[in-house]
Amino acid sequence: MREVAPGADPLLVAAKGLLPFGLGYAALRVVMESGLGVDPRPYQALPVRRSALAGLLAVFAPLSLWNAVPLAFIVAVGVEGALNGTGGAALRFGLAGLGVLTAVTYAAPMLRRAVSDRPFRAAGAVGLLVAAAAIEAVDLGVGLVSLVDVSAWLFGGVVRGDVLPTSVAALGLVGLVGGYTRWLRGAMVMDRSRRRASSRTSSEWLDRLARRGPAWREAVLEARLLLRNAQTRWTFFTALFFVLVISGFSVSPIEVADLRAAPPMELINMTVFPGLFATGVFAIYHGQNLFSYEGTGVEACEARPVSARHRMGGKLLFLEVGTLLCFLVPLPTLLLSQNPFLIVHTTFFLYNAGVVVPAMIAGATFNRKALEIDQRSFIQTNFSGGRVAVTFPLFVVPFLFLFSFDRLVLQFGGVAALGLLSLLALPVWLRGLTRLYDYNRHAMLRGFRASRE
Repeated sequence: MREVAPGADPLLVAAKGLLPFGLGYAALRVVMESGLGVDPRPYQALPVRRSALAGLLAVFAPLSLWNAVPLAFIVAVGVEGALNGTGGAALRFGLAGLGVLTAVTYAAPMLRRAVSDRPFRAAGAVGLLVAAAAIEAVDLGVGLVSLVDVSAWLFGGVVRGDVLPTSVAALGLVGLVGGYTRWLRGAMVMDRSRRRASSRTSSEWLDRLARRGPAWREAVLEARLLLRNAQTRWTFFTALFFVLVISGFSVSPIEVADLRAAPPMELINMTVFPGLFATGVFAIYHGQNLFSYEGTGVEACEARPVSARHRMGGKLLFLEVGTLLCFLVPLPTLLLSQNPFLIVHTTFFLYNAGVVVPAMIAGATFNRKALEIDQRSFIQTNFSGGRVAVTFPLFVVPFLFLFSFDRLVLQFGGVAALGLLSLLALPVWLRGLTRLYDYNRHAMLRGFRASRE
């Protein structure tokens, strides 16, 4: 703290970061955690009223291991402040830090439920929050004030002992504790078997899509799997992050002349990686673990009366729609700014939709390990030599065009033409994917069963 702001009070410097930390940590826990924040099942058999049990579990929730590292930092800063003779301020900083961790612990499961129940509204809200964080400013009616400034007023005021900030923080925390306890009391009944229905609005919308045919029904099932589980939600928000970052290219000073004059290696850094991952991040991240996400319940999946063609068609449709959405989100900003990066964005959309998507599905048929889809830890490996052999050449092809030609029309036109031709040949891809799935199906089943033992 002293190195960050020499001469300033370390407690006040740390207080400035509590609000940005709380918002970021809450977003991280929404994605990476699962459940209600605390597991009520071991206690539901006790002869205790549900309201009393909810209150007791609310007390246990902040004892999560997620809070261990932030708590250690808060304690270290507080102890340093106490040793420097500011014991009262150190105590108030510790209480403020504990309040932030408690608020994050209570808010994360409620936000996660809201995200699962209304995923499309949540995606819009996440986009707005990321945009606000990018400019690091919120309009309070008296000018632009950064989140750091708001945190300095609120939690810095708590550290100094000011009445108004302390009252605001205390009332907010009390309201959140009461809201979480009430929410938990109702959620315990709904989550006895850890199953929950989506909101009526989202469910009806997805049901209408599912009625369009067997392939659409499989795609809808894949979408519900994505939105309801911690592992797959991570791919959703990772893709959203990449897409929003690419939207920032609309304000970058890139000219067509810069693309023409750039040497091959610089052109690769400017175009291939941003272009490939902007529209292909969802297909790459989610597509590589297709079938493995279903590995823990593979028997039930295989028992469904669905043909292999419709099953593969649903996964192909799902990844194609995801790739299209990744293309459409940055499109308005690129069009309005008339940014030359639109050429790169469109080129690699065609390449990803036509080549990468079906190839990722083909590589996923070589997966042999079942993933714990609702596991809180994301340190899960799912390496497959067959998948690497199928998908690795996809990332080499754009390099060949960039190194083989010195004109933008041929460099990007070749990549786009290849993607467009492959996109037109999707029926052929589907027949090949169906045969590949039938060929690898039993090996996948054996591998998934063995990985669970």
